[in-house]
Amino acid sequence: MLRRAFAFVADQAATRRGQAPACSVRAWPPELRAAFPGARPVESWTGEGAAFARYRSGRGPLFLKYIPAGWRDARAAERLRREAAYLRDLAPLAPVAHAPHLHDAASQARPLAHLLTRDLTDETTGWGWFQTDAQREQGLHDVVRLLAQLHAFWAGPGQVHLRGPWVWQPASVVRRQPQTDGLPEAVRGAVLAAARDLPALLERAPVWTLVHGDIHAGQVLWPRGGAPAVLIDYGQVHPSLPGEDLAHLLALRLDPAERARLGPELRDAYQAALAEAGLPLSRTELAAQERAGLAINVLSTARQARRRQSSGVQQALEAAAQAWWEGEA
Repeated sequence: MLRRAFAFVADQAATRRGQAPACSVRAWPPELRAAFPGARPVESWTGEGAAFARYRSGRGPLFLKYIPAGWRDARAAERLRREAAYLRDLAPLAPVAHAPHLHDAASQARPLAHLLTRDLTDETTGWGWFQTDAQREQGLHDVVRLLAQLHAFWAGPGQVHLRGPWVWQPASVVRRQPQTDGLPEAVRGAVLAAARDLPALLERAPVWTLVHGDIHAGQVLWPRGGAPAVLIDYGQVHPSLPGEDLAHLLALRLDPAERARLGPELRDAYQAALAEAGLPLSRTELAAQERAGLAINVLSTARQARRRQSSGVQQALEAAAQAWWEGEA
């Protein structure tokens, strides 16, 4: 499998001609037009962290993710470069279905970048397709199984391929302490407690891997033909503890009632899938992972809340803090 994956990466690297990024739906750089002649836009839209467009082409359906020329958003460009690097160099090695990388480019002088992948829209469904609670709960089980496959591979056989920024540096995580001025008292207390406890929590959770970084049900696509679910949107992929993703899903993406009802079975499904993929963790080890991962989520969300005064980020921070106090109780 690894030999085929390395051949795929080499072939894709050979098709990446030039470094000029696409900055709009129609203004493609010459290298991109030459690599995908006759591409015709189907639809386009702008999201919170990037702009998107779908195309038809002689090489199949295409999905473009890019930073518009006028944004001047260095963080968004960095996330897109990170996603492109992961999909280009690492994703083909892992046993997790993803949208295949086709082309990427970035500007060194300005915060511009693009990523072109195969468009899976017409052959998959998303979270909104589920109509019943039973279907949605089954979908969440698919999410945790995908996480387990990702985590087990990069904590095990895949780790030999990780270099540089893809290697876990726990000391740097401990050093990144957020400011707490102006936070509500309960949230501030959770942030300070998470920062205080983080070094000891990391010692009790030594297993590390690559994590998705922004996991929720909207980051998964379900192929219509019944093939394995597809994990998408790797803009925040980074080395960390498996528990960071698990805690993010349970604490930031489920409300307290959902967490109480679904949490135990989702943890069990995740633990079973980890073991099946070659990374057996005991209940004690998994609990240590989740608690350390929750501390990381509390602190990272607090830092994000300082940068962005949006209601969504504030709600995420309050949810992380509430989950922290639940664990204390």
